[in-house]
Amino acid sequence: MTDPDTITRSVSDLGAGAYLLMHGYKVVGRQGKDIMFEIEPKEIEEFETLQLEYLRSEFHRFDACIMSLKKIQDHRNL
Repeated sequence: MTDPDTITRSVSDLGAGAYLLMHGYKVVGRQGKDIMFEIEPKEIEEFETLQLEYLRSEFHRFDACIMSLKKIQDHRNL
């Protein structure tokens, strides 16, 4: 159950969701592919700033590298 003094925000990117979780935001569930976070109204700006910060972080680069590796074909099929 969510606190009436909090709001829910969703994030569709798994990497960004993990980044926000690492920064202490509380996951309250999923809705389809979206990850739902419970935040206080005063945290909205920081929450959104962290989402943008993730795009410039080494965490995003790491996530992109993992996704690239998943697309590599089996070397026997080349």
